[in-house]
Amino acid sequence: MLVPLRNGNAVALVTGLSTRTPEGVTLKPIARVLDPGPFYDEAAMKFLAWVGEYYLAPPGLVLRAAWPSSVRKARKREAGPAETLPERAFESDRRPRLTAAQDGAVEALSAAVKAGREKVFLLHGVTASGKTEVYMRAAEAALARGRSSLILVPEIAMSYQIVGRFKARFGDAVTVLHSRLTGVERSRAAEASRFKPGIVVGARSAVFAPLPRLGFIAVDEEHEGAYKQEETVPFYHARDCAIVRARHSSCPVVLGSATPSLEAAARAKAGQFTLLELPERIDATPLPATEIVPMAKVGPGDTLSPRLIEALKEAVGRGEQAILFLNRRGFAPVFLCTACGKAARCSACSANLVLHVGTGELACHWCGRRTPAVTQCAGCGSSVMKALGAGTQRVEQEVKRLMPGAKLVRMDLDTTRQRTAHRDLLEEFSRGDILVGTQMVAKGLDFPRLSLVGIVNADASLVFPDFRAAERTFQLLTQVAGRAGRRDRQGLVLIQTNSPEHPAIVAAARNDYWGFFAAEASTRKALGYPPFGRLVRVKVTGMHAGEVERSARVIADSAARSLPASARVLGPAPAIPEMVARRTRWHLTVKGPLSADIRGPVAAAVSRFNEKDPTAGRLRISIDVDPVNVMS
Repeated sequence: MLVPLRNGNAVALVTGLSTRTPEGVTLKPIARVLDPGPFYDEAAMKFLAWVGEYYLAPPGLVLRAAWPSSVRKARKREAGPAETLPERAFESDRRPRLTAAQDGAVEALSAAVKAGREKVFLLHGVTASGKTEVYMRAAEAALARGRSSLILVPEIAMSYQIVGRFKARFGDAVTVLHSRLTGVERSRAAEASRFKPGIVVGARSAVFAPLPRLGFIAVDEEHEGAYKQEETVPFYHARDCAIVRARHSSCPVVLGSATPSLEAAARAKAGQFTLLELPERIDATPLPATEIVPMAKVGPGDTLSPRLIEALKEAVGRGEQAILFLNRRGFAPVFLCTACGKAARCSACSANLVLHVGTGELACHWCGRRTPAVTQCAGCGSSVMKALGAGTQRVEQEVKRLMPGAKLVRMDLDTTRQRTAHRDLLEEFSRGDILVGTQMVAKGLDFPRLSLVGIVNADASLVFPDFRAAERTFQLLTQVAGRAGRRDRQGLVLIQTNSPEHPAIVAAARNDYWGFFAAEASTRKALGYPPFGRLVRVKVTGMHAGEVERSARVIADSAARSLPASARVLGPAPAIPEMVARRTRWHLTVKGPLSADIRGPVAAAVSRFNEKDPTAGRLRISIDVDPVNVMS
């Protein structure tokens, strides 16, 4: 409804009714009722209350996240047509024969759906093992009982094949929700999901969809960091929220992945989640053969090894397709002066500028600033500048030089800024030979001619000072490797690395998830990191470096005094990078055992600082419960 606020009107949600007028308060009439409601049922409102309490977020900001401004504005005008899917031959509504493992998983999920029972399942299935079909059968069971289903995917733009399969099977019963919809489209989608049982497929924020009689939830690729909201309050994790929403709705939730997060796997091992396994591909095709290619034996400065070049030429020569994966966009991550060794840096961030060919620019991947590539060093005046390292542009350029007749597509943030670019590029690749891309090519893609995956630099994610670095490396390598060898061919994966004996790389090459889990879990448990401990991170940003550092230290000291003896404060220290868009950033992380209350002391310390310190108004202070990112 519209209510008077100051000199205008604001959109408001009614969360409860009262028969008493607070003393000393003058009531004003409501300007206009936009919707008689209710927008959310009782179970959903309890879930939203939990989100605010757990993630230390005010109720108003939780409701704003659940009922976005694009919807509020769109409700004031007529809704237009919803987003359409690309013209592509998705599978029809045929129901394929299930494997024995799929049948067992469907039976377990359907039984929980029919019983209306709260239960968490972990569906661990190798790539191409048919997890999507399992989700569809469970959603079908929910529809048969007049209940809705929620299917969460990391990013809709990179998951359009799963959306297409649901659309082909269930037609108009499927509603798509994601951030790239316009306000009108999102309003129409929210209305469609609200009034009748159906299936909502959506990205992170779809966990707040106003679904009546929710009967089933699936979280596909549950390990993905995209499920964590890191930009605005509340800093929620959609996977964890889905589990709690299922609890309030008395329905089952399944977490699916070929490389489960350590958090999910540990709870399955402890018996808190029910483990379902899909150990084989549905078409009986063996997993791809994998080779580790040590780059120490390759010439300095070479991006592609002779082994990978040979395999590329052979695959394309047979009429097959290949993916070259490098999780770094641009041409070169470092552009420096060979005389004095000084690298080009962003004037607003403490970060190196990345060289982009084509535009001839140096770009900051933190604040977005772009400047023409310099030809002379600002420090010593030398004109001998050199590009070091490799990004997707350099790989693309190298492949075009080696294989001028190949049809090549590059897929990274620079080529996918437009709304339909992901789908258009994948459509182009379906008729092409080689796809060069970042992590957006590592999941959800199924091309029948794809037989080769080349991982250009497997070490890129290992160098970060993050306790999850090995886990992310293993997941990324395994996921992108799984794109190779579908239908009637095995496929080949080549992993280029300077660390051929690293446990994460060796385990990924063997496709040994549980072996990796055992080793990594042992290390995490010894150090008290998740999933065997809890983290709460506080970040302080401001325009004045001295104020930011001092404030972070004050908050850290205040929190330390009230924490239980089993918890400790890590830091404070500068974030990486320390400055972004001229704002200095410091952070501290509180670590404690699962049994310890660390959220309360941290929230109290920040509250005391905001109330008493005169500099608080000039700073941005955020609290992130269960952070996924502990560096930047």
